[in-house]
This record gives sequence, structure tokens and C-alpha cells, in this order.
Amino acid sequence: MVNLVLYFLGQPETKALLTLFVSIIILPLSAFSAPLVPHFIWVFLRSSYLFLGIYFVGVCCLVRWIARGGQYDALKTKDLSGKTYLVTGSAGGIGKQTALELSKLGAKVVLFARPSNLQQTISDVKKVARDAKLVSGYPIDLADLRSIKTGIEQYKKSEGEDAPITALINNAGVMACPYSTTKDGFETQMGTNHFGHFYLTQLLLPQLIKSKSRIVNVSSLAHAMWQVPCTSDTYAKQLNKQTYTPWNAYALSKTANIYFTHELHRRFHTQGVTSYVLHPGGVDTGLQRHVAMSQVFFAPLRMLLFKTQLEGAQTNLFCAVSDDVVSGKYYSDCRETELANPHANNSEQAREWWEYSEKIVAEKIKQWD
Repeated sequence: MVNLVLYFLGQPETKALLTLFVSIIILPLSAFSAPLVPHFIWVFLRSSYLFLGIYFVGVCCLVRWIARGGQYDALKTKDLSGKTYLVTGSAGGIGKQTALELSKLGAKVVLFARPSNLQQTISDVKKVARDAKLVSGYPIDLADLRSIKTGIEQYKKSEGEDAPITALINNAGVMACPYSTTKDGFETQMGTNHFGHFYLTQLLLPQLIKSKSRIVNVSSLAHAMWQVPCTSDTYAKQLNKQTYTPWNAYALSKTANIYFTHELHRRFHTQGVTSYVLHPGGVDTGLQRHVAMSQVFFAPLRMLLFKTQLEGAQTNLFCAVSDDVVSGKYYSDCRETELANPHANNSEQAREWWEYSEKIVAEKIKQWD
């Protein structure tokens, strides 16, 4: 438990919040000459509104700088001409920002997004792309296996069965939503965050192997919020409406992303396919729409304490582009990081979860007939 607390305290958002708190609380402490807090700080700041204003602007700049976390600065020097990146969840948030940055550097970018958002996304990415002809998109709803199959079929028909893939970025996700199930009967968070990407990746595996591609899976530090292994039993608890807990279900789906990455590495790294999993950080996106506290209490502080979408996309880009990454590892703030849930490192459970995922997805597909 102590290690988990220390892990969370080490996050940029936590450091930024603590910096803001200390910077504010130091003023009344200084005014009353509290121990260890020099009284001259308050005397100096109250002598002029200008000094007080400068102090708060400085604090805000410092907090914002801390909150941004690690940045992939070397990306600016990259020329991605001739490379192809597939991005799920590209209609908004860090998925869209990832696509925008890749297209600016000359990459061919294939966007996967829900039908209602796809055309606007394609248009937005084309506006900043080095070559607008290198931007394409296909409708896919990760919460619907049939939609995934149809979307990938359209992609292969248009781009070619053997079209090269530099990296597949499995970015789409939902977080802490009220209980619901997908069209295929999966709990929505597991269905979207894991099973959807599992099936999509399976459909693309021949191309990924032939291209010796990277697979980048977006997980979250939230995998540590429920310290259990991801198994058929723990998933069954979240599939049951009576025992469902939004954050436990989200945590479990993020542990599933980690298992998926470990198994991809174990099964395919000898064939040239490399796999990475990451925590993007606390990012100000629509992902928090089901979290009431973020909409009310944290709303005025989001610009200070949360990463912007560009800052949040940095580790996505790092894992998709950098040569300084190791297959099968977990990344945060553009560096390799230890997992916060010891169960997420269990290779046997990862293997069993893959087999369970393969079985249950196949069963759902058989029901189409």
C-alpha cells in the first residue's frame, strides 16, 4: 500500500497539485509567522498588488510546467515519410492529437473512429497534414465486433491486403461509465478498451507480422486502482450489474491492456512485431465525462493540473516512433516505468487471459450465423 501511495505521489499531476497547495498555503502561514515560513514573504507580497500578481503568475507557470510531464522533444526532428500509422479513437482526445502530429511529419495516417465523427476527423487531420492525400479513415465502433470486422474489411479493400503498417496505435477507450453492455454482451469498458482492440488486432495480424509492425496499447495508471488479476472471474464480477463498480471495471480493462501487450510480445516478437503499453497521464479530454468531480470541483483547475491533449499524446508518439523503446515494456512520460499492480506482471495470467479473450470473442462471432 505504501508503494502504491508513493507511486501516485510521483505522478506529474500529483506533484503539480502539491506545488499549487504549498504555494497557496504558504501565504497565510507567512502572514502569521508560522515556524519555518519567513514572515518577509507576506510583507513583500502585500506591499504591492503587482508583486502578488507576479507571484501567482509564477506559481501557475511552475504548476503548468510540472503537470505537462515528460515530452518527446526528439519528435520534432523526425521525418516520417513512407511510414503508415493506424490510430483507433482518432476522433478526439490524445488519439486525434497523435494523428495530427504524425501527419504533420509526413506519415500516412489511417483513422479509425465512430461513423458519426469520422468525416470531421479526416477533414481536421488533412488540414495540418504535410500531404492531405496520405490521410484516410474508416468507420469502426470498438464496442461492436461486427462494426470492427466491417471497418477492417473496408480498410483492406481500399488500402490493400498487404498494405504496410509501421504501427497500430490502440488508443480508443471509455472510462468509469455507468453500467451497460456492448452489442455483443460485453461489459462496456472491457468490451471497448480490450475485447474490441483484441479482435481488431487479430484481424490485422497477417499485415502486422509481414510489416514487422509496432503495436502500441494505451493503458492507464488506473490499472492499480483494483489490485487483482484480470481473470474470467474478476471480469464476471464487473459483467454482473449487481457487483459492478465503474472504477474497478475501468482498472480491470487497463490491466487487460497490459496482459494483451505482454502476450503480443511473447507470441510475436520473434517474428519482428514489437508491442508497447503506456499510461498517457491525466489529460483534459472527454474521457472524464462520467466523472462528476472532474466536471464540478476540478473544472477550474483542469488547465493547470491536467495535461493538454498534445502533452498527453507524447508517450503515444514516443512508443510509436522512438528507437529508444523496448518491446513488452510499460511507459509513462516517455520513459519506461514499473507497473503499479503486481498482478499485471504475471505472465501466466496474461497467457490465460489471452486464451479466454480468444475463446469469448470467437463465441460472440459464431452467434452472427
